[in-house]
Amino acid sequence: MAKNCLFVPPLPNTKFQLQRKNIKLRLELDTVRRQYRKNVYDKVIENFKRQCDEAKYDITPSYGKLKELIKSSTSDEVLEGCRVPEHKHSVQNKRIYCSSTDNIYDAVAARYGQCTGALGLRQTCAELAGYVAIPKWIKDVTEMHKADIATENEELKHYVQCYDHMFERAQKRLINLRQQYEESKQHLPPKRYPLLKEMVKTVIRDKKLMPDGFNDCASSE
Repeated sequence: MAKNCLFVPPLPNTKFQLQRKNIKLRLELDTVRRQYRKNVYDKVIENFKRQCDEAKYDITPSYGKLKELIKSSTSDEVLEGCRVPEHKHSVQNKRIYCSSTDNIYDAVAARYGQCTGALGLRQTCAELAGYVAIPKWIKDVTEMHKADIATENEELKHYVQCYDHMFERAQKRLINLRQQYEESKQHLPPKRYPLLKEMVKTVIRDKKLMPDGFNDCASSE
């Protein structure tokens, strides 16, 4: 005869537990953000932008230089760096709920909408500078109410997963760029050169690859 099992629901998190989780989530987001900036945005997107800006003042645009730029930016090493890094709330972890928003740009827009005043100005300036402005966490977690900590914890997990999706998006973009590069070889240089430039611009214009400017905003205030 089967015994009746009494279901005991898990106890709700205490404020202290939520505070500890908040600290860990802030660190996790900062780590994933730094990895994305280093391995993806700075290494590829910013490099593309810098080379394109320099080319504007080049009297004799270098077809060979553009080819090398694309090849080096789509190498196996670079693509490997675009893999989603291992961390606790990674989208690769099947036990973790994956948020529907797949990038920081849309996540911030959905969370804060069209802000006005100082925050709205900072968001506009941030976008022009090439990053997204997430309002800085000013409060020390020990000074926050329990409900606020719980809400921020979910928001932090959401941003972490956005970065995971951005890693995946960047990798797909660069794989596609490499394929397009190979396909463009059928064209002669006069026709191929503008095609290559447009391929690079497509990657640069992708707002869903923009990182947030947490450190940039923090240092300017």
